[in-house]
Amino acid sequence: MQVVEMKNRLVEKIKALEHEKSTLLEEVRQLREVVELSEKAKILENEVNKLKDEAKVLRERIPREFLRELEQIASTLLTEDKAEASSEECSSCEEEEFL
Repeated sequence: MQVVEMKNRLVEKIKALEHEKSTLLEEVRQLREVVELSEKAKILENEVNKLKDEAKVLRERIPREFLRELEQIASTLLTEDKAEASSEECSSCEEEEFL
């Protein structure tokens, strides 16, 4: 009887340890992913900051009158894009009415 009880205890212990092992393996896998994503985020953040700094330096090197012209051109282009988008929406509405 004692041998059977010892065997059962060992079997239960093995099952518990196997379960704990699989749980820990999954946790380790997820933690590795978090570390990897965190490192990737840091790298991208550094790249973005460098690009922002470069853009700022380049903007400062452009004469003010050119910046104003660029802003006016950009504003005009945005206005034209909005007008085109609204006219496309209207033409699609008309097409739907025919159906």
